[in-house]
Amino acid sequence: MINSSYIRHLAGVHEVDMKRQEMRFIGVTKDATTAGPGKRLELFLKGCIRGIVNPCEGCFNPATWEFGGLRRDMKVDEVVYMLERDAWNLQITFCGGEPLLQTRNLIKVCTELKRRNPRFHIVVYTAYVLENLLKNGITYRIRNVDEEPVKETLLAYSEDWNDEQDRFTIATPDQIKELMSVIDLLVDGDYQAKHRIPTEKYMNEGMFVGSSNQRVFDTQATLKENSFIFLHADEWMEEHLRLKHCKCCGHGLEDQRRTFCDSTCSKLYRKRDKAMAKMGGA
Repeated sequence: MINSSYIRHLAGVHEVDMKRQEMRFIGVTKDATTAGPGKRLELFLKGCIRGIVNPCEGCFNPATWEFGGLRRDMKVDEVVYMLERDAWNLQITFCGGEPLLQTRNLIKVCTELKRRNPRFHIVVYTAYVLENLLKNGITYRIRNVDEEPVKETLLAYSEDWNDEQDRFTIATPDQIKELMSVIDLLVDGDYQAKHRIPTEKYMNEGMFVGSSNQRVFDTQATLKENSFIFLHADEWMEEHLRLKHCKCCGHGLEDQRRTFCDSTCSKLYRKRDKAMAKMGGA
């Protein structure tokens, strides 16, 4: 006869395994103009260790810190489907919360998107510093003051854990590199209110909200050159504003006579334009 506690154990293992195949979100913004170049599908991922331990002063999104409360759970294939459906110009940004707490499944989503269409342009924000991520990854030891939702969530997010020490390995350095290989820009560093951008100088442009201490890494160039290739956020803004921008993807056009990057961007824009016209231009 099978022991009932063993059955409960198996059920618990199965439940944890199911949760580990899901991503957790707290919100989404379509056509966001403050999360990178162009109009972007911006996804807010659930939970931020920094937020519950030592939050960034002036963080604009404290509702994303907590690990309990309202959220939407989605399997990896559901996330990919939603992004492919709603990112009409192939521009996507993951922010939070702290997206890198979900590195394991974020890799799966970004890998599949790039496999389906290499033109997907993906931006990921993190409060962590890239040098530390590539050296140590992300680990966390549960504190006495942490409530059960923190442990439950990190159990779902983590690559590995030690029950005796309540220590979670959330992402390894190799996983950080793997994620970098399937995204385009990584914005690192904590938000610092005293260095906020956009200032009034940039406010009408709205192509980046953050602070000037943050760095915008070209992840592909960084991996290729084996050297950190980045601009500070205010420098990135200055460089971006110097150019005329594609009406579809929002990326810079060196040729000021052009309206779109190429025929693909032109087709995507016109397809979107027709769809919006059918809805009365909403």
